[in-house]
Amino acid sequence: MAKDSLAEKSKVYLVPVADIRLSDENVRQHQQDKELDDLVQSIEKHGLLQPVLLKGSPTDGPPFELIVGQRRYLAHRRLGRKDIPAVFGGPLNDIQAKIRSLAENMHRVQLTYEDAADAVTFLYTKLGRNDRKVAAETGMSLKKVRQYIYIEKIASEETKKKLHSGKVTPADAQRALRAAGGDSAKADHLLQLMEKHKLTTYEKKRMVEHGSAHPQASIEDLLTEAKRVKVEPSIVVNLSGPERQALEQAAGKLRASEEEVAVQAISDWLRDKGFLS
Repeated sequence: MAKDSLAEKSKVYLVPVADIRLSDENVRQHQQDKELDDLVQSIEKHGLLQPVLLKGSPTDGPPFELIVGQRRYLAHRRLGRKDIPAVFGGPLNDIQAKIRSLAENMHRVQLTYEDAADAVTFLYTKLGRNDRKVAAETGMSLKKVRQYIYIEKIASEETKKKLHSGKVTPADAQRALRAAGGDSAKADHLLQLMEKHKLTTYEKKRMVEHGSAHPQASIEDLLTEAKRVKVEPSIVVNLSGPERQALEQAAGKLRASEEEVAVQAISDWLRDKGFLS
């Protein structure tokens, strides 16, 4: 890429707020005002620390499409600011624009499940139904990408509504679907029982294991097996301060328990080294 092209993309312009419109490629389409008050106060006190990203070039003329920075743009409108610092990303196609928006937003205020799922499934379709490409382009884990794809493909509308409202986590929705062998109606019932009986992570895991081994198991059998007392060996691992902090951050981002993240990490390592098939 030419030096002047790189300089153009790094140059910050003051663009009239009135000349900007929200792009359809922006992944944040729901609850855009979430926690906006804090951002408004921060910008009012400290100014904008990072410019927004617009599609195209300043020579294209308005209206300019906003790809990244929707909340910053909305905060400027609320403050009545006439201009906003912005950089231009060049002629991005719909796939490139969606990737830039998703990658940016996944590291900021957590996207709603609906917005993230919509973006992941969009990219999955556009990138030849290749989940590894989606993970590589967005920086998301392959496990997380596959979770969105699996749930969106199989889950009932009832389960999706609960995910959109935050009443259930993606991890629990995936557990219920796997325990039910992909039967969405059965999974809906299992989700209700998981909440009603306040099943622990261990109990949910046993439900999934039993359902996977016995696809014809009834809902009652799955619940009974989940709550069956089972002695399992434990291994104590001493982590350093940074490792412990990283584990906590991963668990929070993945909306899973620290133990689940640790078990998955060990399983992935053993599989990569050829010790686990």
